[in-house]
Formats: sequence, C-alpha cells, structure tokens
Amino acid sequence: MVNNKKLIKRIYNVVIIVLLLALVVYALSRLVHWGNVEYTDDAQVQRHITPVNTRVQGFIKEIRFEEYQHVKKGDTLVIIEDAEYRLQLAQAEANYRGSRSGSSAITAGMNTTTSNVRVASAGIEEARVNMDNAKKDFDRYAALLDRDAVTRQQYDNAKARYEAARARYEQAKASRKSTSLIKTEQAERLNQNSAGVSVAEAAVNLARLNLSYTVIVATCDGVMGRKDIHVGQLVQPGQMLARIVDDGQVWVIANYRETQLKHIAVGSDVEFTADALPGITYKGKVESLSPATGSAYSMVAADNATGNFVKVEQRVPVRIAIIGNKPEDVAKLKAGLNVETEVNY
Repeated sequence: MVNNKKLIKRIYNVVIIVLLLALVVYALSRLVHWGNVEYTDDAQVQRHITPVNTRVQGFIKEIRFEEYQHVKKGDTLVIIEDAEYRLQLAQAEANYRGSRSGSSAITAGMNTTTSNVRVASAGIEEARVNMDNAKKDFDRYAALLDRDAVTRQQYDNAKARYEAARARYEQAKASRKSTSLIKTEQAERLNQNSAGVSVAEAAVNLARLNLSYTVIVATCDGVMGRKDIHVGQLVQPGQMLARIVDDGQVWVIANYRETQLKHIAVGSDVEFTADALPGITYKGKVESLSPATGSAYSMVAADNATGNFVKVEQRVPVRIAIIGNKPEDVAKLKAGLNVETEVNY
C-alpha cells in the first residue's frame, strides 16, 4: 500500500515536471527566436478597403448586393430614385434647344443685315457717281452763266440737281452706317447668346452626370462588407453606403521595435504565419520602412517638453510584400488578421 502511494506520488511529480518543462519550452519558443531573425507578433494583414459613397441626394430604390458577397468592378450595387434627375435633364435639354434656336435666329438676321450693308455700299457708289456728274454739270453751268451763255433758270436747275444728288449720297452713307451699327449690335447679341448656349450645354452635361450618379457601381473587384442601408432610405451626397475589401493588392504591416531596425533593410527576406491559418508559412520581402514611428502618426502626439521619467520603446511600421506564395493561400489572408513575422538577416 505504501509502495503504491510512493509510485503515484512519483508519477504525479514526473507529470508536473514534464508540464513545467513543456511550459518553459513554449515560453522560450515564444520569447526567444534562434538564428539571425528579427521577430514580432505585432503585425497585421492589410488590404485596400474602399468606401462606396453616393454623390447625389435621393431615396434608395434598389439594393443589389448582400453582405460579404463577391462583386466585380462595374457591378451595380445601389440604385437611387432618378425621376427628379430625369426631369432636370429634360428641362436642361429644353433650355439648350431654346438657346440654340435664339442663336440661329440672330445668325439669320445678321446674314440679312450683311446683305443690306452690301446693297447700301453699292447704293453709295451709285449716288457718288451721280453726285460727281451733277457737280460737273453745275460747275459748267456756273461758268456759262458768268459768260451769259445760259439762263438763270438753267443754272438753278443744275444747282438743284447737284444738291439733290449730294443729299442722296449723304443719305446712302447714313443708311449704310445705320445698317452697320445694327450688324454690330447683332454680333454682340450673338456673342451673348453663344455664352448662354455654352451655359445651357454645361447644364445639360451636369444634369446627365447627376442622373448617372443615381446608379452606384463597384469600383473594384472585391468582397462587400456589412450592409447598413435599406430600400427607401434617404441618402445625402458623400454618405457612405458600404465598403468593398479589394481583391487586388495584399501586404503586411509589421511594427518592429526601434532596437530591431538595425537588422531590417529593404529587400530582406521575411517569413510569417497567421493564427487563423495553421500549417501555412508565407514568404515575403521587406518593401519599405516608415519614415516615422507609429506614435508620430497619432492624432494627439505625445508632449515630451517636460521630459519622460520612463523611456517608452517606440515601434516603426515595416511594409512587407507577399511574394512567392500560392495564389489560393494568399486569397485566404483576410484584412486585419494578426500574423507573426520573422525578418532574416
């Protein structure tokens, strides 16, 4: 009986010792990493998470995605009620057509005025020739009158014809000037109307653009996040409707202690594992090192003006590119997963 108790006690002690040794080995494996490596477990998988925002105000008419659904770039996600924007486009197009019609009418008037100017110019030339001929006759009759070769009545008739021809010439010049002023005014009106046509055309393009914004599409291939919207909900410009986790680029951000940086350089080989994916060891390379510590990017920077009594070791973000792995293994890396990284040096 006594021997059995001693045996049980010895077995119990051996089990305790084995457990303690296992605990020590585990602790050493977590805290001590043999070889030329720099280790950290302060690292996360990163992917681009793109917000889906609306650009126009309106009520949600349709929602064409589900939570965590895979979508392709260009897939329709949300449709906003577009009746108001269709009316705005129709109104803008009507205003544009009206402006174009006004320009056409002014252009036709300018063409008529231009013809009138040419006719007036020809009339001026004709009146000038008639005036010159009448002037010659008047001068001849004046010379003959001095020699009593013509009567006073003949002289007066020649003078009257000359003055009438001169009056018609002056009238023709005034008419052409008036017509030219009308043409100038029409040109100014055409310029003003052309500006109005440009404004109306811009309004059409804006209305058409706003109408296109009522259909919200995926901007990349990826997986949709949570769906916190519902049909009939009023949304405002800039409001975020959902998020897309991009299927494209994936990388790791590892936060290494400042004392470890001496062994880390761009191009260094990296191996890392994820708790969520046991049995898979990923490979990568150091792509870049942050120019500032993580705390330097915080919204409220630490104020050390009075001095720190306790020195806090800083960490520097290191970007790791994932290279040389199976695509199906890389696809399993979800944004935000914690990983443990080892940089070889």
